[in-house]
Amino acid sequence: MRALDAMVWTFVVTASGLAAAIVVYALGSFVLMRRHTTARGIGLSLRELAREAILAALTQPLLPFYYLYGYRMDPLVGRRARSSSSASRTPVVFVHGYMQNRVGFVALGRALARRGIGPLYGFNYPWFLSIESNARRLDRFVARVCRETGSAAVDLVCHSMGGLVAMEMLRAGAREDAIAVRRCVTIATPHAGVAWRGPIVGLGASSLRRGSKLLTAHAGYALTLPTLSLFSSHDNIVHPKETSYLVKRGGRDVEIEGPAHLALLFSPVVAERVASFLLEPGAAAPEVVVVPQFAKQ
Repeated sequence: MRALDAMVWTFVVTASGLAAAIVVYALGSFVLMRRHTTARGIGLSLRELAREAILAALTQPLLPFYYLYGYRMDPLVGRRARSSSSASRTPVVFVHGYMQNRVGFVALGRALARRGIGPLYGFNYPWFLSIESNARRLDRFVARVCRETGSAAVDLVCHSMGGLVAMEMLRAGAREDAIAVRRCVTIATPHAGVAWRGPIVGLGASSLRRGSKLLTAHAGYALTLPTLSLFSSHDNIVHPKETSYLVKRGGRDVEIEGPAHLALLFSPVVAERVASFLLEPGAAAPEVVVVPQFAKQ
C-alpha cells in the first residue's frame, strides 16, 4: 500500500509540476511577444494561447517515450498512411528544437506520409550541447540514413533550434563540398537570433542570441540548395518574424499568420506547404509568401 501511495503521489507531483510549467510557458511567452508582434484581438490571442497550451500538454508527457523508441517515424504515422503509394523516395529527417525531441513531428509526419513522402526518420540530439557539435551528430545521422536507404541524399525538416543545427551542418558541408541533403525546410527557426535577453540553458545558448559569432557566420553563408523557411507572424518564442527570413540568402520565406511556436508543427497549412515544397520539381526560386490569417488550420 505504501508503495502504491508513493507512486500516486509521484504521479500527482509530476503532473502538477508539468501543468505549472506549461502555464508559465504559455502565459509568459505570450506576454513577452507583444512587444515584437502586431496587435490582435483578445479573443484570437486567447484562442491561440489555449491551442499552444493544449498541444504542449499533449506532447510533453511523451518526451521520454520518444527518446527511447527508436528513430523511425513511419511506424508511428498509421497503417493507411504507410500503405499509400510513394510520391517521393527521398528520406526525410526531422530535426527537433530546443528542449524537445522528435515527438513534435508526429502530426507533420502523418501529413507527409499521407502524401507518399518518406521514409521518415526522427533525429534526437542533446539540445543542451553546442550547435556545432550537434551539427556533426546530424551529419553522421544523415550518413546513416543514406546507408540504410541507399539514397544519395535526404530532405531535412527542422523546427526552431533544429534549423540552426541543420544550417551549421550545411555550412560546414559546403566548405568541404560534402552535402548529402537535397532540400531543407526550417519551421520557426531564429536564423537571425532570438530577442529574449534572459537566461537560456545549455552550452549552445549564446549561439541562439542575436549577433552571436555563429549566427554572424550563418548570415554570410549563401544557401546552396533549395531551402524553405516557414514562420508565424505571432510566434511566442521566435520573434519578430524578420528573424526567420532567408530570402536574402537565397531561400524561400513563407509567413503563416497566427499560430504559436509549437502549434506551427500541427497546422495543416504548414504541412501542405512542406509537402508541396518537398514534391516540387526543379529548383526552388527565392520567394516571399504570406498566408492570410484564418486560412484553414
